[in-house]
Amino acid sequence: MRWIFLFFLPILLMAQPPKQPEKQRIPPEQIAAELADAQTQFDHALELFNPWYTGPLITPSATMIPPGKAMIQPYIYFTDTYGAFDQNRDRVSAPNEFSINILPVILQVGVTPSVDTTIIMGTLAQWKNGQFGGGFQDIILQAGFKITGETLYVPKMKFSVSQSFPTGKYQNLDPEKLGIDGTGAGSWGTTFTYTIGKVFFWNTLHPLNSRLSLGYQINTNIHVANFNTYGGGYGTAGNVRPGNNFKADLGLELSINQPWVIALDVVYNYTNQTVFSGNPGTTTSGGLIPASVGSGFSDQLSLAPAIEYNFNPNMGLLGGVWFTVYGRNAGNFVSGVFSWYWEFP
Repeated sequence: MRWIFLFFLPILLMAQPPKQPEKQRIPPEQIAAELADAQTQFDHALELFNPWYTGPLITPSATMIPPGKAMIQPYIYFTDTYGAFDQNRDRVSAPNEFSINILPVILQVGVTPSVDTTIIMGTLAQWKNGQFGGGFQDIILQAGFKITGETLYVPKMKFSVSQSFPTGKYQNLDPEKLGIDGTGAGSWGTTFTYTIGKVFFWNTLHPLNSRLSLGYQINTNIHVANFNTYGGGYGTAGNVRPGNNFKADLGLELSINQPWVIALDVVYNYTNQTVFSGNPGTTTSGGLIPASVGSGFSDQLSLAPAIEYNFNPNMGLLGGVWFTVYGRNAGNFVSGVFSWYWEFP
């Protein structure tokens, strides 16, 4: 029997449970530090918030309106075009031209989760050298298509196609009104726009909303007569090929707290040469000096700082100043801009 015991003895020794290491004692100071750090993180989390945004002023949004919902955002612009930039980018003086541009209808409606539509309608009133003119502007219809939705690391992206309809007055203008009774382009303009947007809010008390929009507009040729949006005079008759337009917008919104936000737009416009063919007409009735129709290529850089107040995620007010920084063959202006945003129901 002894040899059997000796045979199983090593096995019994190996089967003994391993000796448990002694538990390390955590100092009270370390526990207190960990609790303080956890409390700090908890307090910081309580201060974070879901940001609300209404703006910025100029750059369009990549947000899709859900089906069954709509968004309305009327705008009003008070503008003073007090000069111009020549072909050398030098500022030149010009008679002040004041205008009030009211866009009471900017209505965006959700169709499907990946498609929405927008209609834009407005009126324009202008004053220059004691003359007054204005009227209904061109109507714009737009269809927006979702590319991607926003995630933690991926921005939201949207592609839009806009079509303008020549409902504003653009030819046979009053010679005494210096062109300020023109309210439309006369052309059927098609614009393709790519917009990207991302909110950066990780571990910060002041989330930043960023937008980038790139658009290109193609315009159809039009026939013009007499004084028109592109120049002209007495007896003008011919065809105008409006220059195509490229526009790049960068919009930033920095949350101060949930209702209050400061915003900034950086806007760049470039327009190709506008070409005329036909009889340019004359500057005066029966005169011999040919009228000018069309223009050279132009570009313009402008800024639009603004402040916004959001009542809730679906409603807010926005106001700011839009002004030129430099340009070439373009107007030099300053504009007060105000808007109201409401998503419903």
